Amino acid sequence: MTKISFVLLLMLMGLGTIGQSLSDVNSLLEKQKYSEAKTMMDKIMEDPKNTSKSDSWYYKGRVYNALSNEKATPNAESYDLKLKAFDAFQKNQQMDPKDIRMKVEGNKSYLDIYYGLFDLGARFYNEKDYANAFNAFSKATMVKDFILSKKYDYDGVTLYPLDTALTLNTAIAAMQAKNEPGAVENYRKLTDASVAGDTYREVYEYLADYYFRHDDEANLIPFLAQARKMYPENDYWSGLELDAIRKKGDRAVLFAKYEEMMAKEPNNYIVPYNYAIELFNAIWGKDEKPADMNAAKAKLSETLAAAIKNDKAIDATVLMTKHLYNLSSDMSIDLTKMKGTKPDDLKKKAELAEATKKQMNEFISYAKTASAYYDAQPSLKPIQRATYQELLTNMSEIYTYLKDTKSAAETDKRRKEL
Repeated sequence: MTKISFVLLLMLMGLGTIGQSLSDVNSLLEKQKYSEAKTMMDKIMEDPKNTSKSDSWYYKGRVYNALSNEKATPNAESYDLKLKAFDAFQKNQQMDPKDIRMKVEGNKSYLDIYYGLFDLGARFYNEKDYANAFNAFSKATMVKDFILSKKYDYDGVTLYPLDTALTLNTAIAAMQAKNEPGAVENYRKLTDASVAGDTYREVYEYLADYYFRHDDEANLIPFLAQARKMYPENDYWSGLELDAIRKKGDRAVLFAKYEEMMAKEPNNYIVPYNYAIELFNAIWGKDEKPADMNAAKAKLSETLAAAIKNDKAIDATVLMTKHLYNLSSDMSIDLTKMKGTKPDDLKKKAELAEATKKQMNEFISYAKTASAYYDAQPSLKPIQRATYQELLTNMSEIYTYLKDTKSAAETDKRRKEL
């Protein structure tokens, strides 16, 4: 009779024991007793000998994944179980050269883990647990990328290298969790792929603002060029580029950029309007005055005219009235300073008086347009009411100067009614 060595007998007994144990685990899985199956599986894995067997890891993956899908399993525990199931399935494949089980059925388990992590991310997000939502979405991407690397096929299911919905959700969760690096990394996946559409406009705005706030001009300038191609009607790009230049404090470079943008975008409103505000503050504010004030004033009038042409509201027109009122006031003051009585002095005084009158009438023309706009509004916001009151005060003053007492009285009445 052939003798079986004592060592071999022990090995066979060991295989029999683990086989029976896994059979019991499988029986609990079939009965959907997942918690009991996990307890038994954990006990099996306490024996170092069992951790060296591919079957152990395969069943651990099945048990952990099944329990993670139970409705009663808390989200945090479910997340942990799914990751451990993913790890267990991978270890099973590493230990099984033929990879029989995973090739036949295991890839479906990976898909289930992917969907489960995606769903968990949404649940965490709805609970405002944004950090864990980001983690779950990120791990879903990891599992999806693993599936694609294995080239697994599923009937009726197609996975893509860039899952735009998943990537967007991951970035939004990161942003809500104040995780800027995570948000930027995932938003960049979308913009690097030139994903566009109304849903993604804020993605480009977020990244542009991020580069601006971090003074990352190397990324900001080329990114703004890309964003303009995707969303040419969005004035945000021009405003941000100008803000970046303004940060450096060189007004000449800033004004030159305004001129360049106006030439490229003749139908743009916000660029000439913001340029006009810059000029207005330089001329009439407390900023350092331009070297050539007359040229600056003429440029402001020209720029405001360009803004008004594309203004769908009244802001540019109101700013024009402020500018023209200041010009008129300066001219009237200069007129009072002319004391000469010689014919040449009187001629110059008459010319200035005529120019002042012309300037005031130009002011009245724009002021009437602004006044009509405010009168047509069903209600005025506090800032609009204050602006309108200032406008009517200036109109009354100009009418009085022009000796148009009737218009001055009507204007005063409207101002009091406000």
